Order: sequence, then C-alpha cells, then structure tokens
Amino acid sequence: MEKPTKQEVEDLIKYCTDKERTVPGRWIEVMHIIEYEKQPRNIQKTLQSSILGAYWITSKQHKVKRFHDQIKFAGYFSYNRERVFYELKDFLNNLSEEEWSHQELPL
Repeated sequence: MEKPTKQEVEDLIKYCTDKERTVPGRWIEVMHIIEYEKQPRNIQKTLQSSILGAYWITSKQHKVKRFHDQIKFAGYFSYNRERVFYELKDFLNNLSEEEWSHQELPL
C-alpha cells in the first residue's frame, strides 16, 4: 500500500467539511484509528479531541481544527500512515449524515 498523497489528505478534509459537516459524532473511534494512545505525550496533546481531556476546547471552529489536525496526522506523520490514513478515510466516508455534527462555520 502506498503512502497517502497531499491531495488525498486535502480531499478527505474537504469531504469532512462538505454539507456543513464539522466533526463526527463517533470521535472516539477516530482516536482509536489514529492510534492516539500509542503516541508520545507531546503528540497526544496536539491530537486530543474535545470529548476526552481537551474539554476546554469549546469553540466549534477549534474542534474542527483539531479534527482536521488528526486527519493530517494520519496522512503525514503516523508511523503506520499507509494503513491508518486509509482506515480513517474508509471510516469517515462510511458514516451516515446523522453521525456527523453539522454547522455552518464562519470563514
């Protein structure tokens, strides 16, 4: 399996913002897919979702940014990115619209 391209990562982020999608309701599964628990503490801090210890992230825009950072991590930096990114992509592409949070965000 080949490493994901920059275009593939950007396309997945675009998909996740289409139809006013913001973050998946099943964010804990995203954390599992990106192998959050296996990352060093300094990396965990930058990837922590707002449903876990990053509860102070209250703004929807910050939550969306954190989610997009997780996608970028999966595509560019994950040790097993060939597997992790495509597993994350498959998971996100197969969520129903009801499993997403939807909200128009200011530019």
